[in-house]
Amino acid sequence: MAANKKNELILKTYELLKVSSPDDIKIRTIAAEANCTSATIYKHFEDFDQLILFASVKFLENYIIDLHKVINEKSDSLEMLIAMWKAFSTYAFQNIEVFDLLFWGKYKQNLGDIIFEYYQMFPDEWKHLDGLFTSVFFNNEIRERNGMIMHRAAVSGYFKYDDIKLLNDMQCNMFHGLLMDYKDKYRQPGKAKEGADYFMNMLNSLIEHYRI
Repeated sequence: MAANKKNELILKTYELLKVSSPDDIKIRTIAAEANCTSATIYKHFEDFDQLILFASVKFLENYIIDLHKVINEKSDSLEMLIAMWKAFSTYAFQNIEVFDLLFWGKYKQNLGDIIFEYYQMFPDEWKHLDGLFTSVFFNNEIRERNGMIMHRAAVSGYFKYDDIKLLNDMQCNMFHGLLMDYKDKYRQPGKAKEGADYFMNMLNSLIEHYRI
């Protein structure tokens, strides 16, 4: 029963996150939706932020599916780099506050563990995904993951090794900076796609400038 209540709290919070900012959701609202008390929520989660975090993981499902396709289908390191950023930007700009919490918030270093625990709680929903692979892949921060792909691109002869760290920093900083520029308007019609397309244009321009 405890596991069922924990799952219910996560799903109720996810439904609220689809229409509200994490900052606007109150623990009393979730308790009312789940027909329990605030004290019950704290029995299942370390704090309110952790509940928000678990609920936010559900927003990653389609992104992870697309990411798996990219990794399995793209053998060229540069094509993989661009495709991975495209998938990330597509979903991140649709849910900026959630993605900011997951990838830049205080739990970012535990994201892989959180994903794996979520996968175990909702195995039927993620039966088409590789939970272990996903959790391992997300154990590193964005900068580290992107840096590994950039290194492969340098090995393939696309970039100079001396440029890798700068290029990696520029890509990650550009992305998060633009994401924050759209934080107050991404829910407006067309703005999420606008932000994602704008980033991809900047990324392609940067790649062409540094490409050997």
